[in-house]
Amino acid sequence: MVDAMIPVYQKHFTKGDVDAMAAFYSAPTGQKLLKEMPVMMGEAKQLMMPMMRKQIDSMTEQVQKEVASIIK
Repeated sequence: MVDAMIPVYQKHFTKGDVDAMAAFYSAPTGQKLLKEMPVMMGEAKQLMMPMMRKQIDSMTEQVQKEVASIIK
């Protein structure tokens, strides 16, 4: 997988960018971010799911109305 990602990183980042990211993630703040990120993403997902469900339900209802209108 690393070999597959190399061209993507080369396309979007300079060597200096990658060096800076490596320095950041090696520092205490970067290490804390790596440690906390899974928990943060889980919390964000829990908060976003009700909002997404509401939007999906609204879109589904709209599509159903449009399909019913087309069928008539």
